[in-house]
Amino acid sequence: MFLAPLFLIAAVVGATMPFFLHLMQNRKRLRLPFPTVRFLRKAEKNTSRRIRLENIFLWLLRTLIMVLLGSAFAMPMIRSGGVGWLGEAPRDIAIVLDASYSMGYQVGKGTVWDKSIDSAVAILEGLRDPDRFCIFLARDQPEAVFAEPVSNKQEGIARLRTLQPGQTSSRVVPAVNAAMKALLKADPLREHEIHIITDNQALPWRNLNSGGLEAQIEAKTAVFVSLLGVSAPENTAIVSLDLQPPVVRKGAEMRAVVKLRHTGRPVDTALSLFIDDREISRRHVNAADTDSAEPSFTMPLLEVGVHAARIQTPDDNLQADNVFYFLVKVQEQMPSLIVGSESETLFLRTALRTGFGGENSIEATTPERMTEKPLSRYASVVLCNALPLFGQAISAVESYVKSGGVLVVFPGMGAKPEAYVSWTCLPGVPSRVEDLPLSQRNRVLTWDQPQHALVRNLREGIGIPSISIRRRLAFDTLQEGAQRLVSMGANQPFLLERPFGAGRVLLFAVSGDSAWSDFPLSPFFLPLLLQCAEYGGGVGSKTPFEWATDYLPLSDRFPDLKTPPTLKAPDGQPVSVRASVLEGRTVLNAENLLLPGFYALTSPESPEGKPVLAVNILREESDLTPTAEAEVQKQLGIENAAFAYDLETLRTLIEEHRLGRTFGEHLLWLALLLMAVEFVCANILGRSKGGGRDLSGSQESIGIGSGARFLRNESAGAEG
Repeated sequence: MFLAPLFLIAAVVGATMPFFLHLMQNRKRLRLPFPTVRFLRKAEKNTSRRIRLENIFLWLLRTLIMVLLGSAFAMPMIRSGGVGWLGEAPRDIAIVLDASYSMGYQVGKGTVWDKSIDSAVAILEGLRDPDRFCIFLARDQPEAVFAEPVSNKQEGIARLRTLQPGQTSSRVVPAVNAAMKALLKADPLREHEIHIITDNQALPWRNLNSGGLEAQIEAKTAVFVSLLGVSAPENTAIVSLDLQPPVVRKGAEMRAVVKLRHTGRPVDTALSLFIDDREISRRHVNAADTDSAEPSFTMPLLEVGVHAARIQTPDDNLQADNVFYFLVKVQEQMPSLIVGSESETLFLRTALRTGFGGENSIEATTPERMTEKPLSRYASVVLCNALPLFGQAISAVESYVKSGGVLVVFPGMGAKPEAYVSWTCLPGVPSRVEDLPLSQRNRVLTWDQPQHALVRNLREGIGIPSISIRRRLAFDTLQEGAQRLVSMGANQPFLLERPFGAGRVLLFAVSGDSAWSDFPLSPFFLPLLLQCAEYGGGVGSKTPFEWATDYLPLSDRFPDLKTPPTLKAPDGQPVSVRASVLEGRTVLNAENLLLPGFYALTSPESPEGKPVLAVNILREESDLTPTAEAEVQKQLGIENAAFAYDLETLRTLIEEHRLGRTFGEHLLWLALLLMAVEFVCANILGRSKGGGRDLSGSQESIGIGSGARFLRNESAGAEG
C-alpha cells in the first residue's frame, strides 16, 4: 500500500536513466591501424572484463538509488498485524474499562477516568461502518455495557459519557476473558482487537485480584493497553480501624486505632477525628511512620446510644479514600449472670460488684433455675462449679454463645471430667483433675497471647503474677480453634479461650473460690474478672463499620427486625431490603451498599432516621503502586501487546495496526547511504583509470554522486 502511488511512475522513469547513460558508452569507434599498439592491446585484454563489471555495478547501484528515492516519496505502508487486504478487513473490537475508584485520581484539571473515557470515545470514532464493538467494565466482577458486538457508534459514545467509576476494586483479567468470549461468539472469522484502558496501578493485574484466572486471548487478536495514570502516584489512606472495646459502657474508656497505607514519596500527614459532625482531636503522623505506625485516638465520654464518627486525612489527588466512617456504640452496663451456689460464687459476686460499683452489675442464680433466665440480656454467663448440666440447659447456653455471648467456666469438685464431654463449645475436655504436691504448687503465670484484648491491659501494674495452686484441670489435647491465653507452666494452661459461633468460651483450670488455689485472693483476680465481663460486652457485637458490598445480611446484625425496614443511603436514596424465608426463619438482606457513609433506619416519626451502618470502600484499591509492561504481558499471556500512555500514542498504534506503518523515511535514509557508497566507489574507480587511456574505446565515469559524468573516447593512433 502506498500513500502517494504517483511517485512510483517517477521511480520507474528514474530507474531507466542510468540504463540509457550506460548505453551511451557503447558508441561506434573508429579503428586506425598502428603497428606499435599491439603491446597495448595485449594489456587491454586483461583489464577490459574488470572495467565492464565495474560499470555494470555502478549502473545497478544508481538504478537502485533512483528506485528507492521514488519509492520513498510514494510512502509505502506495511501492516503490522491482521490479514485484511490493505488493512480494509471488517473487525470486531472490545473495550475493557477499569472502573475501580482509583480511576478517580486527579490528573491536571481532570481525572484518569476522564482520560479513559476520551480514549474509549476516540477508539469508537475511528471505526468504519462495517466494524463493530462491545464494551466491558472491569469491576470486582465483569460488567457488560454492550455484551455483544454492535455497530451503532453514536449510541456507544453516548453510553460511555454516562459511565462513572465504582466504589470497589477491579480485576482486569476476568473482564478481558469475557470480552474475548464475546468477540469469538459473534464472529470468529473477523479481525479482533481488545483495548484495555486502565491507570498505572499494579493491583488489577495481580494474580490475587484475578482470582487465579489466566487470560484466554486468541493468538491473532491485537491487544492495546492504555496506561493513563501518572508514573509516580502519591496517596495516603486509612485502611483499617479497630475500636477497643468494640462496644463501650457509659463512663468507660475507648480507643480508636487506625492503620495507614501510603504510596509514593514519604510525606507528613495529619488525621482528624469527628464525632457527630464535631471535630474532636487531631493527630500528626511523620513521613517515616505512615506505613508502620498505628495512630490512636482516645474517645471522649459519650452518652448512651450510637454515634456517627469518622477519621479523615487531608485532601489529595484521590478523594475517594480520604474519609473512614465508623459507629461508636455506648450502652448501659449489661449485667453478668453468675450460676452456682451462694458460697462458691462469693468471690465472684464480690469482685464484680466492687469493680462495676453496684448491685445491678450482676445477677445470681442456681444451676437448676438457670433456664428461667433470658440469657440474651447478659453480657456474660459465669458457671462456677455449676456442672454437670444437662439437656435444655446446655442447649440454651451454647445457643447464647453462638449468638455472641461470652461463657466463663470455673471448675469445681461437683463435676468429674466426664461432665465436660457433652459440651461442644468448650476449648478442651479435661482428662483429669490433678492434685499437685506441695513442691509444685507455687506457679508463675505467663501471658501466652500478650496482645489479646483480655490480657493486654493486665501486663502493667500488677508485677509478676504468682499464685499457689493445690488442684487443677489437666488437658491432654485442645479443641480446634482453642488457644492458651495464660499458662501456669510449660504446656499447662491456666486460662483457655475458644471462639464458638459469634461468641467466646473462657475456661479456667482452677475454681472460682479458694478451694483449689489462692487465685481469688491474688491482686489480679479482680482485674482479670472485670476484663472477662468487659470482654463479654463487646464480643458479640459486629464491627463498627462494613465494607462496601452488593449484599449484606441484616438479620444477624439486627435480630429484632422481623419485617423489611426503611433504610436510607448517605445520598438520601432508599436502599432495597429483601425478605426471604430460610429454614422457617425470615431473613432480611440489604442490597447495593456501595456508597460510603452512614446508612440510617427511618420511620414516619423520624424521617431523618438514626445511623445503624457505616460503610467504607475497600481500601486495597488505595495501594497505587505502579505496574510494569512486562507484568501486564505476563498476566495477559502474550508478548506483543501495544502500550500507550496517552491518547495520541494510542491513535498512532491503532493506525499502524489497521493501515500499516510507513517506511518512506527509512527508504530515504537507505537511498542517502547508497548515494554515499556510489560516490566513493565512482571516485575510486575514476582515479584508477584516470592515469591511462582505454584503448578499446571504453568510457570512464566519476559517478552521479559527484554531480557530473565524464566520457572519454580513445582511438588507436601512432605518436611520432
